[in-house]
Amino acid sequence: MTVRLLVTHDGVGWRIASPGRDLDAGNRPRPYSQREEAISDALFAARMLRALGEPASVYVENSDGLRLVAEEDVHVWRRH
Repeated sequence: MTVRLLVTHDGVGWRIASPGRDLDAGNRPRPYSQREEAISDALFAARMLRALGEPASVYVENSDGLRLVAEEDVHVWRRH
C-alpha cells in the first residue's frame, strides 16, 4: 500500500498530511508559511519512506485539485 503525503493549505498555512491517518488536533505541528518548503519536506519524507521499503508519493493541492509531484518537478532543494 502506497503512503500518500498531501500538501494542503488549511487557511492558516501549508500542512503535510496523510489520508487515513488521524492526527491529534491539539498536537499538530505549526504550518509552513511557504508552499515550496512544505513540498520539499514532503518529498524528503517520501524519499526516506522509500529507503525503508515503503512506496510513497506526494500530492499538492492546487486550484484545480490534487496533483502528483515528481522529484524532477521541484527545483527547491533543502539540506537535511
